[in-house]
Amino acid sequence: MLLCSCSKSASFVLEIPELTQGTVLVVSTNPEQIESGTMDTLAFAEFDGGRFETAFDSLKFEDKYMDCSVLIRTKEGKIAGNMVLPLERGKQTVVKVKDVVRFLNNESYLTIGYSGNRYAEDFSAFYSKLAGFEEMIVTQNDSQKKNEIRKKQVELYKEIFEKYPASGSAYTLLIGQVLKSDARESDPVTEYCDGLCLNVNYENKWANFLCDVMKERKKTALSSSVLSFSAFDINGNSLTERDIKPHEYVLVCFWASWCSPCREEIPLLKELYSEYNAKGLEIVSISIDTTPAMWEEFTKQNPLPWLSLIGDGRELTSRYDFEMIPMNIIVNKEGKVIKRELFGEDIRKAVKELFE
Repeated sequence: MLLCSCSKSASFVLEIPELTQGTVLVVSTNPEQIESGTMDTLAFAEFDGGRFETAFDSLKFEDKYMDCSVLIRTKEGKIAGNMVLPLERGKQTVVKVKDVVRFLNNESYLTIGYSGNRYAEDFSAFYSKLAGFEEMIVTQNDSQKKNEIRKKQVELYKEIFEKYPASGSAYTLLIGQVLKSDARESDPVTEYCDGLCLNVNYENKWANFLCDVMKERKKTALSSSVLSFSAFDINGNSLTERDIKPHEYVLVCFWASWCSPCREEIPLLKELYSEYNAKGLEIVSISIDTTPAMWEEFTKQNPLPWLSLIGDGRELTSRYDFEMIPMNIIVNKEGKVIKRELFGEDIRKAVKELFE
């Protein structure tokens, strides 16, 4: 079944030979739609034979170029690709996708090539080099060498933006890199973004969107560097960081009752509490359970000798910039986060270093 508009203004061909059957979704993407979550569906279809082709009839180009996004799924529903789609008015964009099987097995990134018009071909050359550098960064352990590679990525961004100042496809990749980076640290890519935002062209919607992301990044960095929370105890009392009794250090554990690694960590935390509480260590557990009843039941059956709370997971993960639990941080008596992203024996090692 095909749900799309047929057009002479721009067209799209997908070639994905390793995936004989699946579905493809094409949506328009601009900053206003992304922020409001109201992206328009341009095409949604099942395909077979490893190929899909359509044209966009009702798509209105404000400029010569436009940027969309493509989501590909297998017939079983697994995501087989999520990529940008650079379009040029009156032209066809061909997207060739390789290494799908290895991607589905978590063995490789997708290899994506764009052709059919000048914008697509220029973007393809840019993307190929950028992705190659990104693979080098992933396999590199030396932070200085990583930054040397990121400097090369910055030069690629400069080149593509010189040719296509409002390339939503390139800005999407740049914003993705920013969002994946540690908000508390800077690197050549984020420093480049800071420079762009000093002289931003307010008519460039994508540049402004990037600068909004950078502003939020700075807020995250500031908020995640100090302990600040609002949560509830098992009796429904609202507590904040000000309700914690003064100690030399506070180990704050973000967890959930359904999380097996979190539960497995509790015996270690009890050992540390027994050994170091009298020396000045306090522990606070903050659950991000979305079902309070599960947390309450677990807490009643497994009482902890320290303060156990439940908070808003969405707010806490955003404030402290984490996606996986358990996530543990250590705060000094001034309320500053001095260690973070501790797990398992790393917690013991960090606490021991502070007290011995």
